[in-house]
Amino acid sequence: MNLKSQLKELIADLYWVSETDETWEIISLDKELTSERIAKLSGKNPVTTQDFEQFFRHAIKEENWHDEQEKIEVQRYQSLVQLFKKNLENLTVYKAGKIEVDIFVTGKQETGEWIALKTMSVET
Repeated sequence: MNLKSQLKELIADLYWVSETDETWEIISLDKELTSERIAKLSGKNPVTTQDFEQFFRHAIKEENWHDEQEKIEVQRYQSLVQLFKKNLENLTVYKAGKIEVDIFVTGKQETGEWIALKTMSVET
């Protein structure tokens, strides 16, 4: 199974939790995303970057108060992070906007192709 197929399977019905719960989508890219390309793609500013590990730190941490569904989601995020780390380099998280923030998690495959997962977060 190729990387896109694995990602598609992992993100099916997986939500990024903020003030709204948003799904993920896969974006194939012909070249690396930059802050300028993110701004143009999303139509939002400012564009900031965040460390990959830091971005996912809460999503991959199981808490003793999690119910069974939340534990499953943590396991799925752990699998997603491992898949990214195993198959991609130059992992970067871009955030565009102030309140309704577009999020792009990007990385480069061995083939040279860039791939991104995109979601949205409401941050007030």
